[in-house]
Amino acid sequence: MRSDNSLMRQKPDICDLRRKSAFLRGLAEIRQVQATNGAGTSGRLLEVRTPAGLHADIALDRGGDLFRVNWRGNELGWHGATGAPVPSPAPDIENGLGTLRGFDGFLVTCGLDHHGVASRLPADDFNYPLRRDTHHPLHGRIATCRADLKQAHIDWNDAEAIIIRLTVVQAAIFGEVLELERTYRFNLFDGRIVIDDEVRNMGYRPTRHGILYHFNIGYPLLDSGSRLIGNNWEFRDRLDGDGAKPTDDHVEIVEAGRTPLQAGDRARIGITNPAIGATLSLSYDGAALPVTAIWRAFQSGVFALGLEPQTDLTGEVGGAPTLAAGEARNYAVEIDIVET
Repeated sequence: MRSDNSLMRQKPDICDLRRKSAFLRGLAEIRQVQATNGAGTSGRLLEVRTPAGLHADIALDRGGDLFRVNWRGNELGWHGATGAPVPSPAPDIENGLGTLRGFDGFLVTCGLDHHGVASRLPADDFNYPLRRDTHHPLHGRIATCRADLKQAHIDWNDAEAIIIRLTVVQAAIFGEVLELERTYRFNLFDGRIVIDDEVRNMGYRPTRHGILYHFNIGYPLLDSGSRLIGNNWEFRDRLDGDGAKPTDDHVEIVEAGRTPLQAGDRARIGITNPAIGATLSLSYDGAALPVTAIWRAFQSGVFALGLEPQTDLTGEVGGAPTLAAGEARNYAVEIDIVET
């Protein structure tokens, strides 16, 4: 379903709009709310609304991730059967598969010291005799940590965006002490969201580091008529032919390859669905995130597509997966939503 939005045609006169809407609250708003029912009871959500027609929720108690994205009445992200529980189940349970007891939402950040399948690796860097190895659960722990909200404001004049800044800490005694500082920018007059991240080793020992942005697409953006987009992307044809359809016996398929580079070191991939008139694309630095994976989980009742820019934990591409004491690395992902 398509909808007209005159604010998208040209930038409006802000002074004129202030006469029509007190504090411009009829156009854009940020609200912090708390869930009072269901699995997510007590969870803090930051609700964002822009005049371009974007509604989004940031789950402050689930890693500060972008939980829900709705574009002009159509949900773009994926939501599973877990109901986004708060607090999140411990990721270490069930032999490292506890993440699947709480996995939910449009963006699940994976890391900050591990992403991928559950693994047990030496913990020599921590210099603690009782910690001989570290059990890394599926996709790490950061998405189960609580965020500290630092800033949330609407800038109508200079940035023309809603700016939100938060921090999330993943820490253990005689283990990793990693801080994620994240800044969201939601453009007011178009469908762009920018995520700027800095990951810093706040400890005094070197520590393993990796990050994966698990963008999850669900119905109605994901459907039989959906197609993937992305120049030079080896997985672009994965929805061609029969497209995306749920089946009861589908077994998830994960494929990973080199990030498809375009001009410079930028990558751009995404998905489009003419039936709802929407295209979502991701743009990111291929040098910082040199691996891109695709997750097809088309089992009935799951029906999810994951687009996954990530670091290379093998160290073969993009440098060694280690942060020295005090060292930081920066990542940025741009999300563009347009009518098609």
